[in-house]
Amino acid sequence: MGEPADGRIALTIGTAGHVDHGKTTLVRRMTGTDTDRLEEEHRRGISIVPGYAELVLPGGRRASLVDVPGHERFVKNMVSGATGVDAFLLVVAADDGVMPQTREHLDVLRVLGVERGVVALTKTDAVDEETAELAALDAEDLLESVGISAPVIPASGKTGEGVEELLRALDGLAAQGHEDHVGGRLARLPVDRVFVLKGIGVVATGTLWSGEIRTGDTLYTSRGHRPRVRSIQNHGHPAEVAHPGARTALDLTGIDASQLEAGDVLLSRPIPESRAFDARLRLLEGARPLAHGARVRLHHGTRATNARVRLSGTDGLQPGESAFARLRPEEPLILLPGDRFVLRAMSPQVTIGGGTVLDPAPAGRRPEPGWLEALERGDVSRTIPLVLARYPARGMSAEELALAVSVSPKRAQEVSDGAPEISKVGSVYASAEAVSAAKDRLHQALRSRAKEHPESPEVSVAEARSAMQLESPLADALLEDLAGAEVRVTGTGVSLPGAGEVSAELEEAARRLLAELDASGAEPPAPGPSPELRLLLKRDEAVDLGGGLFASRDTADLILEDIKTVCREEGEISLSGLRDRLGTSRRYAQAWLEFSDASGVTSRTGDVRVLTRRHRGPM
Repeated sequence: MGEPADGRIALTIGTAGHVDHGKTTLVRRMTGTDTDRLEEEHRRGISIVPGYAELVLPGGRRASLVDVPGHERFVKNMVSGATGVDAFLLVVAADDGVMPQTREHLDVLRVLGVERGVVALTKTDAVDEETAELAALDAEDLLESVGISAPVIPASGKTGEGVEELLRALDGLAAQGHEDHVGGRLARLPVDRVFVLKGIGVVATGTLWSGEIRTGDTLYTSRGHRPRVRSIQNHGHPAEVAHPGARTALDLTGIDASQLEAGDVLLSRPIPESRAFDARLRLLEGARPLAHGARVRLHHGTRATNARVRLSGTDGLQPGESAFARLRPEEPLILLPGDRFVLRAMSPQVTIGGGTVLDPAPAGRRPEPGWLEALERGDVSRTIPLVLARYPARGMSAEELALAVSVSPKRAQEVSDGAPEISKVGSVYASAEAVSAAKDRLHQALRSRAKEHPESPEVSVAEARSAMQLESPLADALLEDLAGAEVRVTGTGVSLPGAGEVSAELEEAARRLLAELDASGAEPPAPGPSPELRLLLKRDEAVDLGGGLFASRDTADLILEDIKTVCREEGEISLSGLRDRLGTSRRYAQAWLEFSDASGVTSRTGDVRVLTRRHRGPM
């Protein structure tokens, strides 16, 4: 079958229904593909893991069809197969009617937000007309009970009767378009299989939720691995690009099969894992009440893990009710706002509800209803400023904001550029209040530095970041914005403009101190820290001997030359020898010898000093 030039998938359709109701047979009739790919599936005549097929609809649109398992033991695979589905194809056998797994599969689809589709009434060739009519009524009653409107179409996978009408109905759904999965340009592929093919290497398969993956792209895993895409197949066809909704197989290099497993997510750029998240939780009408603190089985994408539910504002959730909740999965998950998840009871293992992720990285100890209500309403003019206000030290790009509030990057940029409470700093956005406060803190730190150290008014870039109390990317962007007009940024640090100019009073004080140091000779004073002393040290007009003693540079150079002369004539110099030569006390002689060592002129050998190699001169 031909493949459209752009390779895009118009609709991802999930089949659902009770075991042995003819889903796989119908899919084979519609697509020519046998989605039972495991030997055990053929032997037992049931689907264990999701199967996938490409479907070309009457209007020429391409659909990705997921044949999910129907046996009770394999409902968890049905959840992973149904995640990312846009529409359903619910299969009900005319000889059985609606069965328990029919209801549970429809519940799973509802929880995942899949509420449009078509019902295929199969096996009509095996029953009389009255029985088929009763089964159709049974299916219509089921749909009505959950508020879903969908056509019920008799269609036999065995004879082909009704298949064309079924395809036209699905084509009508494809013509309506489908909601883009959350993520915008972020490519996100939940992995459902990983294996090694001889001569090929590591292959990972899944259905691409969002973004695009191209040959040669580098992808990311939550464990920090960075595999590269060597080749791509969409529904078994070689391709250069994988589009959202496409059944995708990636030939990967730079990663071992042991480093990737079903349940992992391949990403076009790394995003943090969620160890807790806030969500709108909904309990199904037929479920048991859910208690605050209950432990449940959570299904998201191809990952299933146990989780603890903390309800907000209530001690329990009744059937059919919803509430905000914080969920803590036992294994971290890759989540984005708007993602759907399914909850199943630990015992008995039945689907009880699910929900929508609102905040994948919540702050604080418990959910904030006002914040979550804003996220749920999709009021980006409110949520984007709130996101930035919640993380005042961190700047966010339009792409990051888009992921945080579940809109397109273009929409995030439009809202941010027009909001008075948001400042754009370089290429990132931040809370205007936080940016203003950071500027004030920086100016205060620079003023204090200039006042306390007029001779050296600069702070290091690290000190400037610390003063602003911002994370490095935002701090550096703000420094770049402020450079020139408000602050002076050099290779050595940050200061206020003009702060490096030395006042006449400081120059006079430094001149007096230098004269005092010159006059003191080999017995320099301990003047204590002062702006004038720091200015002399910065200019190298004074030196620090240690122990609180400071001398003029001229005096230090003369004494170092004296030490060199003695060492060259006698081969060494002792503490007592320098003391006698300088005519001073042991304290000063010791300070001068230690300064000589620190200057690289001498080195200590036992109780004497000898010249270092570079100062020995010609032999």
